[in-house]
Amino acid sequence: MDNPYAASPSDPSLQSHAGVTPAMVEALRATKPWIRFCAILGFICTGFIFLAALFMGLGGGVMATSLGSSSSSGGAMPFAAMSAVFSIVYVLMGLLYLFPSIKLWKYGSRIAELMSSQSSQDLEAALDAQRSFWKLVGILLAVFIALYIAVIGVVVVMGVFGAAMTP
Repeated sequence: MDNPYAASPSDPSLQSHAGVTPAMVEALRATKPWIRFCAILGFICTGFIFLAALFMGLGGGVMATSLGSSSSSGGAMPFAAMSAVFSIVYVLMGLLYLFPSIKLWKYGSRIAELMSSQSSQDLEAALDAQRSFWKLVGILLAVFIALYIAVIGVVVVMGVFGAAMTP
């Protein structure tokens, strides 16, 4: 039985006028090296950030241990706690680099598949991977803008209270 609510096959918005053209593939092929370059740089930066987090955590523990054994001032625990907090912040920063890099790598892989098959399904997959990357970037930008506004708001409020407290 036919669906009475289905769009008419003569609807021009539903018709595919052409398949994948060589110009489409060439346009995406030309971007693939840059996509791979950016993804690899993202992975490298992620690795360095994770290493920094590891060294910060380990170094903070070592420093706190040596401070604790050489002095009785009690400064070791706050130093260790601060080092652990910064280490966690670095891990979170590394994740912020990792996820977009993964999305870019997948996009480059979809372009490689399109180059070999030249099929419309692979073109759709490549464009969907690109959409997924830009969606993630947009979400991250919105979160960062909200964080910046929150931090600026806190700084302004602290400044107002600080100014009100001074004689």
